[in-house]
Amino acid sequence: MSRGFASSLGGLAITAFSWISPWAWPAWPALALMRYVFESTFADRPYAMRSAIVVLLIVINAAVWALLIYAISVLLRPSARAKYPKD
Repeated sequence: MSRGFASSLGGLAITAFSWISPWAWPAWPALALMRYVFESTFADRPYAMRSAIVVLLIVINAAVWALLIYAISVLLRPSARAKYPKD
């Protein structure tokens, strides 16, 4: 399984966890975007637009977590050069 695919699954898992958890930390990317971009106008928008915004927030939340997981996996991976030094 590639690192990118595993990171994507991790991002989706954390996003799904944010729906059922009592905490706000798994949804912080979406909540921050919601606060700064759609501050008080979200409820005033038509239903179709609110639905599109929610889907966009889900995608952004999953992508941010996937990128963080990917970055952590790259940083924690031992270097291939350290295993096979040149003579």
